[in-house]
Amino acid sequence: MPPEWHPHAACWMAWPGSSVVATTQRQPLLNELSRIAHAIALFEPLRVAVDPAHLDEARRALPDNVTLYPIPVDDHWMRDTGPTFLLDDALTPHALCWNFNGWGKPWMQCIEADAKVAQRVAHALAERTSMTPSLAPIVAEGGSLLVDGDGTLIVTETSILNENRNPGLTRGEADAVFRHWLGVTKVVWLPGSALDTITDGHVDGIASFVRPGVLLATGAEGSDEWAREMRENLKALLLARDARGRHFDIGLLRAPDFDALPVDLATDADFAPEYVNFYLPNGGVAMASFGDAKADAHARDIVQQAFPERRVVQLPLRAVARRGGGIHCCTQQQPAAVLT
Repeated sequence: MPPEWHPHAACWMAWPGSSVVATTQRQPLLNELSRIAHAIALFEPLRVAVDPAHLDEARRALPDNVTLYPIPVDDHWMRDTGPTFLLDDALTPHALCWNFNGWGKPWMQCIEADAKVAQRVAHALAERTSMTPSLAPIVAEGGSLLVDGDGTLIVTETSILNENRNPGLTRGEADAVFRHWLGVTKVVWLPGSALDTITDGHVDGIASFVRPGVLLATGAEGSDEWAREMRENLKALLLARDARGRHFDIGLLRAPDFDALPVDLATDADFAPEYVNFYLPNGGVAMASFGDAKADAHARDIVQQAFPERRVVQLPLRAVARRGGGIHCCTQQQPAAVLT
């Protein structure tokens, strides 16, 4: 699995059906997805899986240079429902499907079509390219995987080892799966989150690689349980070593001040203001702002310092964040078959 800064052949997104979001919330969500798509299309080709009933809607809202793939789609979390794209030693692309099961919550509205999105995307590509689809032997999601391209994978216990996904799976068994399929040599386990009732503590809300050995991580102050969980994850990162034996150099992206946010956001239990949940298109960074002007500017400065050669595009995120995710969750990179 190449790191996210490996050159991309394209970015994948999903244009949702109408069943997963209340009618009053749908248009604000679509507006944000459209802004994310337009931002990414500035940097790289964009491919979007679209519920066939919403093709005209998607065409009107998305950039002119987008390629639409009409397949059944419920939700817009392509990071989790879509395949993880791999390159083998011969640079042959593979699409690895993780058996999405609604984050272990079968009552989630989005499970029916989205359980098959990864395979449908993989087969659509296989008809046009040399893409090879494969089925992983465990349940996981793209947001639960963080690689550095240098042998290291970071995951969380609450997601991968959760009984709602992989009953009885041990760390050792999971390590063997990841080593075989992702080509990693070291798996770093973080405790994750018991408070995250949607993804059970995906790693892409906790940290993101800048380059091998260097991370940006979510920082949290205060005495509440969420802050305590974040500090436990940070502690695990500080104690860990990567595949090359290095300790991680970690920069913190602190959460916005909830007192500076609109009341409807600050009191929303699913609102996920995670600056680390950014996407790295070719030559760029697409990251969120949440409405705390000081924290938004500070986070942008840190991200720009971390990626001085990239153009940072910061997008207001409310509707997407209120559904428990961010820009990274809405996107999935398809790596180019090139050496780096």
